Amino acid sequence: MRLAYPHLTDMWEMGPTAAPYDMMHLILPNVVPHMWRLFAGLKLVNRHNDEAYIIPKSTVALMGRELRASRPTVPLAQARSLHNIDVHHKNFKAVDWLHFVLCTGEVLLSGRIPGEFYDIFMALCRACRLVFRPRGVSETEIMANDKDIKSFVTNYYAKIYRESIERLPLCLSTFATLLDVFPLLRAGGPAWFFWPFPMERKIGALGKLIRSHSKPHGSLEENLRRQCNSELVSNFGETYLSTEWTTTTGNP
Repeated sequence: MRLAYPHLTDMWEMGPTAAPYDMMHLILPNVVPHMWRLFAGLKLVNRHNDEAYIIPKSTVALMGRELRASRPTVPLAQARSLHNIDVHHKNFKAVDWLHFVLCTGEVLLSGRIPGEFYDIFMALCRACRLVFRPRGVSETEIMANDKDIKSFVTNYYAKIYRESIERLPLCLSTFATLLDVFPLLRAGGPAWFFWPFPMERKIGALGKLIRSHSKPHGSLEENLRRQCNSELVSNFGETYLSTEWTTTTGNP
């Protein structure tokens, strides 16, 4: 490919830091659900259901009920991610898979899959704890993260894909892409620096500002301008004219 696209030489040399991957989309809606489908027997290769890592259907159903039953024991914000994974896994969002890989997965899978496959999953869990942590990462932590990711990728290809032609559907590029997490953290900082959660929330709020179906663009522009002006005035008044703000609005 380097020979076929010589004009991209500079991009090749820069590597993945030229266009950072969004860790949320790379790991949560791709890698983590794939691991669940493997363990739950939802992704079979040539209809073989005798793989050592596949959990019996009765146990998968039990895990789903256990997850669902735990909802009353945690705050509401977390309970939203404790759906019955056996029934609702197709509807899981990124935040639900985040909760699974950071909290519930290691408990549900413990003792239910062979130790060598559980260790593969735990390497991913440890890596995610650093990747998705909402603060900075030290050099030591980046090195530990790189070690866990390399362990996860290496053992996945060796013990699950097994370099077999018939198992080619398990040879996914997203898993190899995880090896770029280390240079991305070194070059770009914590993963939350370049993930799209804030932009997705903003885009989701824009639809409510469209009040006209015949002129949606004009309506959005006008209402967005009005909202920004309102926020600027409110912020300025509360910050620099607190006494006048309280007198006028009746609110401190």
